[in-house]
Amino acid sequence: MKYDVAILGAGFSGSISALIADQMGLKTILLERGTHPRFAIGESSTPQADITLASLAEKYNLPFLKPLSRYGSWKESYPELNCGPKRGFTYIQHPNIENELLVAASPDNYNCDCHWYREDFDAFLVEEVKKTGVDYFENTNVTLTSNSNWNLQSENVSCTAEFIIDATGGANPLHIPQDNTSIHTNSRAIYSHFTGVTPWGNIHGKQHHPYRCHDSALHHVFAGGWMYVLHFDNGITSAGFILDCDARPNDTWESLMLEFPNINEQFKNAVATLPIVQSKRMQRCTTKMVGENWAMLPHAAAFLDPLHSAGNALTLNGIERLMPLLQLSKQERIEGLNTYQNKTTQAVKLLDKIIHGCYKCFDDFEHLSQFAMLYFVGADFTERQKRSGTETDFLNSGNVDFRNTVDHFYNQVVEGTLNAADIADAIKPWNMIGLCDPSKQNMYDYT
Repeated sequence: MKYDVAILGAGFSGSISALIADQMGLKTILLERGTHPRFAIGESSTPQADITLASLAEKYNLPFLKPLSRYGSWKESYPELNCGPKRGFTYIQHPNIENELLVAASPDNYNCDCHWYREDFDAFLVEEVKKTGVDYFENTNVTLTSNSNWNLQSENVSCTAEFIIDATGGANPLHIPQDNTSIHTNSRAIYSHFTGVTPWGNIHGKQHHPYRCHDSALHHVFAGGWMYVLHFDNGITSAGFILDCDARPNDTWESLMLEFPNINEQFKNAVATLPIVQSKRMQRCTTKMVGENWAMLPHAAAFLDPLHSAGNALTLNGIERLMPLLQLSKQERIEGLNTYQNKTTQAVKLLDKIIHGCYKCFDDFEHLSQFAMLYFVGADFTERQKRSGTETDFLNSGNVDFRNTVDHFYNQVVEGTLNAADIADAIKPWNMIGLCDPSKQNMYDYT
């Protein structure tokens, strides 16, 4: 069997890439070493992700994808497919829970983003791949060798492919060397799925909140780490502590619940549906992510931290950039792949500074609520550019002035000299929604 492209990994990114490749007329095989349905993290969407998903659906004639870009249309089109509403981003500081930051990302529940219940979402996409006739093999762990083409061998598959896409999310089947020494973020995770979690708004909701504070990516932040809480409509909640490896090397789920009684109150009736996972340091980065006849999607090449829910958007942005290159001549494709690598690396470096800078501010909520605006202004500006049809880089990372602004304030944070009041003026060229407005009192309505 001879294929134009072989895609390794049938999570959402691998399946969407296979669907696009098929629409491009490429003979495609999708290979998965596990099986579906299965538990997966990376569950929170954003406007950047949803705009890109809708754009891919239109560009490549995949109409069944488009309803998944909004909570309301998702629920109408696929009521059996579990998800949850995500109106925006909520940050609560502990132990002083009166320190709050809420940033709306949508005008209402119909048009808001989704929490993806990945067990259902990924399995749904695999079924769509099967419907197209794309060859799909699961429980398949292939051995790869490369001459002029790739040779793929396993117990149930023997084939060749002109091009390989690694969509595995870190399994690294191409054995590319890793080097995360340049990554500043240094965190580990303790997480699972739960039933019986009380929505934060049912305990601590306030009338002045711009949306129900738990219909969001809820961030409990504290010195040395934070916790995410994502609710799905099926009664399951995804939750996990993300901890700085140096600041909190020995914390456990139980010790953190004892340390933070308000979080413990939210989880007092919670029951884990899966064993609680404790990871080692999560950050990873390959030394390269492309070659003449292969490429890695962003999540396969690098991972930072789930703070601000940026991972799925970055991956979809990578799919959007990578897939058209497969139809170019060899020389044009090589040039395009190098550009793809450079732009992805640029985005990862920018995001790393924003995330690590936030970690450094977790114990000072005034600093955090201002420094985090670097993420939100970059995200909003990019979303507006994409909606207008203007090509733009992830999180405005292609704009040298924006990168320099992030660098300036990140260096201040690291040095302990942050002047948070300067951020409002610095972000004016990209601030279309009144971020850093003191009259908002950290409650940002959708604009």
